[in-house]
Amino acid sequence: MPPPRWQRIALAVTMFFITGVFGFLQPFVALYVAAAGIDKAQFGLMTAIGTATALLVQPLLGKLSDRLDARRPLMVAAAIAAGCAYLAYRAADDFLSFTLLTALGVNGFQYLNSAGGVLVGRMVATSAARGGGASYVRYRVWGSVGYVIVAMTAGSLVRSSIAGETARADLDPVFTYGPLLFFIIGALSLLVPDGRTPAAASAAHGDAATEAAAKAADGDAARNRFRFLTAYFLYQFGLYGASQFLPMFMAELGGAAWVPRMFAAGVVCEVLVMSQVGRWTDRYGRRPALALAFLLMPLRLLLYIPATSPLWVLMVQTLHGINFGVIGTIAVVFINDTATNRDRGTAQAQLAASAGLGLSLGPLVCGLIAERFGIRAMFGAMSGVGVLAAILFLAYVRESHAGAEMPRHRLLRALARPWLS
Repeated sequence: MPPPRWQRIALAVTMFFITGVFGFLQPFVALYVAAAGIDKAQFGLMTAIGTATALLVQPLLGKLSDRLDARRPLMVAAAIAAGCAYLAYRAADDFLSFTLLTALGVNGFQYLNSAGGVLVGRMVATSAARGGGASYVRYRVWGSVGYVIVAMTAGSLVRSSIAGETARADLDPVFTYGPLLFFIIGALSLLVPDGRTPAAASAAHGDAATEAAAKAADGDAARNRFRFLTAYFLYQFGLYGASQFLPMFMAELGGAAWVPRMFAAGVVCEVLVMSQVGRWTDRYGRRPALALAFLLMPLRLLLYIPATSPLWVLMVQTLHGINFGVIGTIAVVFINDTATNRDRGTAQAQLAASAGLGLSLGPLVCGLIAERFGIRAMFGAMSGVGVLAAILFLAYVRESHAGAEMPRHRLLRALARPWLS
């Protein structure tokens, strides 16, 4: 039986705020720490150390949630931890303190984000839905709406132009009110649907032959998941390593005040893509849509290089609608396809850990390149990483949705099949 309507509404509102908080983190963390005297290389190292802890913490949290067969307690704890960490940004004054707070905040946010995918995946698995794409998007799209609202609201909190010695004081209101959203998430997490796995679902498959076939299928799915996570790591490494420096790039172009508008423009396009991609992948499979996103990523990074104005960067950023509109939703659905209720928390934690590895090493390498050769050279280098990610995905990753139809368009049919079996 599906959960009651009020619980489904609570989940949608929770996901609204979970992604919404990224609306103040993504545009303003880089600017805030730069105003505190952290240079590009230090910022990259700070982000790397902070998010690298996700490699250890997220799998443990995923296994713990599967063992407890409960997500609410961990969501509440993660929300409180992240809220306290980002509130404490105002008291931080050196590299070490910012690094420790970032590690705590990132892990709290990462778990909240992956828990949403687990909760929707469990509902889809116990319903008669043909595929989880449209189901997940129906909830996740509210997060993108929340992002736009929070980003624009956070931009209005900035007291004056982000420049000069008073820049940190200008940004203080963002880190006074923004982190309070995490405490709202903590309260809402007590209301989300989080029913336990039925005993029948935990039982053995039946006779020995059926059980052996099920284990073999699970093994194939796990291997395909590993191949996807490898490509996904490189994608995160390249795109989000470079994206960490977009606020600084905008400031160099004289458009620091454009930063929240730039990110909001990409998310508006993201909502438009999300409104269609879930249903489309339920019919034609996850792989063609994911392949297009992987192919677009290196091109997008190259387009930042010749930018001469903040408007140019804003226009290129609209391509984020295709990148995150697909990857941000269908990657979660792909992982859900390869898991069951017994290990869905662990599988989503693996996705979070893969992202954490990319988000730790990416900014570190990007910071070193940007500090020595400039941000434009960094975009070029990360475009090369994106090409490698696309090759790995196209060559090795198979379709995860068993009921997918073959697309009619010749290009999409080609993208639906891996180059190598």
